[in-house]
Amino acid sequence: MHAEKNRPAGRVTVYGSCVARDVAGEMENRGWSVERYIARQSLISAGRPADVGDLDLSLLTSPFARRSFLSDMVGNLEAQLTAVAACTDLLLWDLTDERLGVLETAPGAFLTRSTEALTAGLYKGLTARFLELGTAEHLHLWRPALLHFRSLLERLDLTSRTVLVNVPWATRTTSGESTVPSWGQTAVEGNWVMARYVDLVRQETDVRVLNVPDELVVADNAHRWGSAPFHYVGTVYSWIADELEVARSPHSLAPAL
Repeated sequence: MHAEKNRPAGRVTVYGSCVARDVAGEMENRGWSVERYIARQSLISAGRPADVGDLDLSLLTSPFARRSFLSDMVGNLEAQLTAVAACTDLLLWDLTDERLGVLETAPGAFLTRSTEALTAGLYKGLTARFLELGTAEHLHLWRPALLHFRSLLERLDLTSRTVLVNVPWATRTTSGESTVPSWGQTAVEGNWVMARYVDLVRQETDVRVLNVPDELVVADNAHRWGSAPFHYVGTVYSWIADELEVARSPHSLAPAL
């Protein structure tokens, strides 16, 4: 009886970045436990290790940023999901880490561009080819990577437990001002580009896509991670958590229209 009382409401694994991470934080407040947080690893770089061990990782002052970079460098998404699949009730996925594109360091070897590495100047002197999100070449690589991810979810029996959280970038803040661009990209531009990737998820997988209504989407000027089009007011995360908890099991979530 005591064990039942202390059992978490559910166990969530995060694959993505700030959106899914902050939803998971709201879920933790409701008694869920976070099993693992897999960040800064795009679908393209997953399973395609890049030999860049000579980069000065001391430039990444955050332990989280270093861990994420090392995971991305070896492309270990499959190993990480395999390790936690049996104890994951809900896999929360977002596409935020796809937004900065990838770097091809050698034929077939990729790194995910991250804000931490860009800010730290980690890529300076790195010989690599940049593939920008939304370009034909990026999409040409991303679709087969998505199909591989679909197969991985099916093999791990995670498909029905996976939810892609689709929140448009906010165009306005809590103070009513326009949101600032992120790395040169406005909210309107970001939403236009990302829509093609979300459509591919709908077309090519059985993963449920949870769409947040536009009228809820407002950026929080006082967000703990700073002002950005994808750092939202608390009501956004509460709404998503409510939708996820409509029924205890993710199996009962209705597919998004």
